[in-house]
Amino acid sequence: MDALELMKNRYSCRKFADEPVSDDDLNAVLEAGRVAPSAINRQPWRFLVVQREEGLAKVDQASRCRYGAPVVILVCFADEESAKNEAVVPDYGWVDCSLAIMQMVLEAESRGLGTCIVGAYDPQIARELFAIPEGITPVQFVMLGHPAMGPSPRHEERRPLSDILVRESF
Repeated sequence: MDALELMKNRYSCRKFADEPVSDDDLNAVLEAGRVAPSAINRQPWRFLVVQREEGLAKVDQASRCRYGAPVVILVCFADEESAKNEAVVPDYGWVDCSLAIMQMVLEAESRGLGTCIVGAYDPQIARELFAIPEGITPVQFVMLGHPAMGPSPRHEERRPLSDILVRESF
């Protein structure tokens, strides 16, 4: 499958099967995030992997959107390591983590795994439950597992390129 087809197939899985994710698959997903591009190659991300029942229960306290995923990756960044440029983006840690997440979910898709990127959580609760130190900013949860459902009917709905494309100048 080519890259564009992979991107078109990837969807937000909102129901996961009760099936473990292999260490090989998890490590490949994490490696995809590790090799993502980042501003000035700072690589400020940190990946907190949660797989044990007690940890997953903590995820459920911070977010209602785990959807039964057997693996959760909380993607964070180290504030002092991320590039800054107030004129463009106050902190590139957010952008860098987004790039890492996108690569992780595409690697998961290539392995037949489902993902859901979840920003619907309470970062302060997550900080407390997972002992996230000051100087580390939580960005998004990535729910990971074997999908127990396909994409929603709305998955195919995309605005045409002609609606979003501007050439040369606005």
